[in-house]
Amino acid sequence: MKSASNRFHLTSRSAAFVLACLLLTPAHPSSGQIRIPLGVWHSSSGKLAGALAKAVKQVRKRFDKNRRALPTVKGPGGEQIHPRQEVAGLIALAEKDLDQAIEGVGEPGLAALESWAAEEFRRIREELAAAPGGQTAASFFAPRAVAVVASVGGGGIAKTAATQPETLTAGRSRKLLDEVAQVIERIFFLASKNDLEVDLWVGSTPAQQVMFSFWPQGSVKGSPPANDIIRTNGKRERVLRGLYFYRASYSQGPITELLEYPSQSASPAPQSRSARLDLVNGSRFFCCRLGEKYCHHVDDQKECRTSGR
Repeated sequence: MKSASNRFHLTSRSAAFVLACLLLTPAHPSSGQIRIPLGVWHSSSGKLAGALAKAVKQVRKRFDKNRRALPTVKGPGGEQIHPRQEVAGLIALAEKDLDQAIEGVGEPGLAALESWAAEEFRRIREELAAAPGGQTAASFFAPRAVAVVASVGGGGIAKTAATQPETLTAGRSRKLLDEVAQVIERIFFLASKNDLEVDLWVGSTPAQQVMFSFWPQGSVKGSPPANDIIRTNGKRERVLRGLYFYRASYSQGPITELLEYPSQSASPAPQSRSARLDLVNGSRFFCCRLGEKYCHHVDDQKECRTSGR
């Protein structure tokens, strides 16, 4: 049995460790929130990656099964077609399934990765909406009955009308669904390779010691996004991949200037040139060109010191 003094010593050492973690992680001045390093709550990043890989693998399996069940017939000219609404439903189902899988892991820091997936699905939905429609499918697919209730003399008379869903060619459908599969596969690949974190370097030119604040674009299960700060030119280790909003503040004489994404300005003239901080497809090097008033990904630190685009 440990003595009381030994128990006190161990308790004090544990408390000191947690306190040190709190003191070493900066809080965003506007929110007062403190970023807790992932390693404090998880014994290893591999545990988080393994849990996410397992969940996303099931999403991939269900999506593949649903995709194979997508109704396909030949049109009058022999061209294969799909009902647009069936393709849209499959995309929506995959997005919801992936979203629930990420949230089910229970790590609030994955909010940025969840936001990246949501942005990719938004782009796919826009592409679907812009795709030209084909012929109606009434001749090829079983019509869906839609109940229309008309009130006559206080009584309800039910009528049915057959809808004729617009179609997409098999080629267009395949392209859209391939893009959905790529989103799922990208997250599965990162998780299965335990590559969910990067060491983010942020530079600025010509001035340095600029305060660069960034936070996840979204939140998991309503958890408020934690803010982090890098003083340029500097680095933050073990940043979880995903999409982030950011704000770079610097002084020009008595005036404080801001570069931010997304821009909060009513007329976001030059600020709108700034790129989003994408730590899934973008590099781990980010550069804010203060004189030209924009921030963007670069290939390495050296490129940040050269002239902009």
